[in-house]
Amino acid sequence: MNNLWTIYKYEIKKVVSRKSFWITSLVCVICIVLTTCSGLIGTYYVDGKPIESNYEAVLKDQAYRRALSGRVIDNLLLQETVEAYSHVPTDVYRYTLTEEYETYARAYSDIFNLIRAWTGMNLTDIKKWRVDENDLYEARMKQLESDWQSIPLMEIEKEYWRAKEKEINKPFVYYYHEGYEIILNSFLTIGIVMLLFVAICLSNLFADEHLRRTDQLVLSSIIGKKQAYWAKLLAGVTVSVVVAIIMSLLTMGLCLMIYGSEGFEMSLQSCISMYSYPISIGEACLIAYGILIIASILVAIFVMVMSEVFQSGVIALALSTCLIILGNVITIPTQYRIIAQIWDSLPMAYLATWNVFDPRTIVLFNKCFPSWQVIPLIYILLSVVLAILGNNFYKKYQVNGR
Repeated sequence: MNNLWTIYKYEIKKVVSRKSFWITSLVCVICIVLTTCSGLIGTYYVDGKPIESNYEAVLKDQAYRRALSGRVIDNLLLQETVEAYSHVPTDVYRYTLTEEYETYARAYSDIFNLIRAWTGMNLTDIKKWRVDENDLYEARMKQLESDWQSIPLMEIEKEYWRAKEKEINKPFVYYYHEGYEIILNSFLTIGIVMLLFVAICLSNLFADEHLRRTDQLVLSSIIGKKQAYWAKLLAGVTVSVVVAIIMSLLTMGLCLMIYGSEGFEMSLQSCISMYSYPISIGEACLIAYGILIIASILVAIFVMVMSEVFQSGVIALALSTCLIILGNVITIPTQYRIIAQIWDSLPMAYLATWNVFDPRTIVLFNKCFPSWQVIPLIYILLSVVLAILGNNFYKKYQVNGR
């Protein structure tokens, strides 16, 4: 056990002492800062003329949203929204540039966008709409049923989501939630950054032994085929998990510090309207980034095992990078339900909010489970299986004559 702890500390030191580790870390931090803060940079132009800086626009919209925070999305708020937009002309190219929009409607833009998303109505239709909150929530339910049919979901899944819909408190309450919304919007980028970091920094952890011809010494020692493998694997996993946690905390910290921490309790349906599980937007952020941390374990083990199997860090890095790219480029149509769901459950594709909070469930023992309740467990199981397979490769490796 002492030998394991000694090698473990040495392997961690070996990873973090590399220039590639610190350069990649710096690039990751820059990516996180740009992802979370890009909306504050620059100026909004129309036809080559500056309208307002993005920073000023964010501050103005924050004030409007905070003024609405805590209000129920009922007939009263809906009527105010429709009346505000009734002043906006429809015979112009961009009504958002008109003085009427700026004066009356902009303060209600979030509620207007919600009405438009749930009903499919445009500005002209909404101005003529006879406000009825029951019609609005029924329109959302009809859209849900249509989406479930187009995926398509099994009848048992539809019944599951209908039951979950009944657990959601309605009418919804609007809260200022910009910080959490940007955290969710940043999830895909942070996920890709994490995957690339792991691939770059761990692809040589095992391969270096073969490249530097030190494998003979390691394998012939008393700890060569036992403790050395697990110490190296645990070191790689530790680095991966710690970095994933730091990335998650940095992302959340920046977003909540810059955009505000209010709105944790707001219903997720006010942001991702076509998802029916009764959780808040704050809970959704914790779920998503918790999955990212668990995924980092599986990805780290995969990269290290590939490094040992091919005895090459270059091949392990190339294979991992190709999978990351393919996961974000290839989309399998949902009509091919099983293949599409398996593909979208792999780490290189799953780390996106539309896959984590996907109405396609995992049916076990005639019961439906949201993917985010099952996929992390599958990742952990696959991590154990991969680690054991990698150990078999490591123990059976025979050193060739040099």
